[in-house]
Amino acid sequence: MTQLDVQMQAFVDQSLTYYPAHAVGLDMQQQRQCYAALCAGMAVPRPSNLVIKNSIVSGADGQKIPVRHYQPKNIGPADLQHKVHAVYFHGGGFVVGGLDSHDDVCAEIADTCGVNLVAVDYRLAPEYQYPCDINDCLAVVDDLLNQGQQLILIGDSAGGTLAACVANARANYTGTQLLGQILIYPALAGEIYTRSSQEHARAPMLTQEDMIFYRAIRLGGPMAWVPTQDERYCPMQAQSFAALPPSYLFPAQIDPLHDDCKLYEQALQAAGTKVENYTELGLGLVHGHLRARHTSTKAAANFAAICRSIKGLIQ
Repeated sequence: MTQLDVQMQAFVDQSLTYYPAHAVGLDMQQQRQCYAALCAGMAVPRPSNLVIKNSIVSGADGQKIPVRHYQPKNIGPADLQHKVHAVYFHGGGFVVGGLDSHDDVCAEIADTCGVNLVAVDYRLAPEYQYPCDINDCLAVVDDLLNQGQQLILIGDSAGGTLAACVANARANYTGTQLLGQILIYPALAGEIYTRSSQEHARAPMLTQEDMIFYRAIRLGGPMAWVPTQDERYCPMQAQSFAALPPSYLFPAQIDPLHDDCKLYEQALQAAGTKVENYTELGLGLVHGHLRARHTSTKAAANFAAICRSIKGLIQ
């Protein structure tokens, strides 16, 4: 396995003090406590130039979906950014995380990029199995689309899966209201075998064992039926890659999911869809490195590129 530099190793070591390496053996309440402690312990203060408020979006099934709005104070109705919203879907294996887990990440993106951002608190497994998560994400996106907003979809890890599946399901808005998607160390390939899933099967921060564990919980058990033809479940099951919006991919090198971005990039390129896969920026990085953006030079450079991609889609 690739040797981590001092900064990234320190990030891993600090993370493991909150979230044990064999956390798959913990019950769900313990897992969520560990993850919440990690997120709180490694968070940075919010920028001061933001108006932040919580609200609720009603789903088609009557579900009340919590969302959090981050609005830079200097954006007014006459500004170009006013009609653009970034929509953030958090990571956490579909079982942990929420509005607070990625609050500092969302706040910093909104402030750095000068964009209104909406974070989505979709339902989690095992209390709610697929497709509750994607249904909640689509409900929030549809609410914004119905308001006439232009959208940039952003997600990390499992949230990257959800962002790309939203793009699949709402590809008919590409070129009008769907401006692009930013996918950060996302799970995209589903059941497809990749070299990185074997080479980095025991990577720090995310292992192949973790992924199998989370998938089973999301679907309702290890023997649950896997929806292998459903484009709302797996991004690589899109009906048409040609209909997708411009896509910017940010894989981590030392991650079983690394090659998911490569497969997705190849599919989009073959369909003539604009795609940028920033593999070089991910060299030496591990899954979850967004939280190291203030302590790792490499993670900081990756985060800066993420923000540049978002700003590029706004213009």
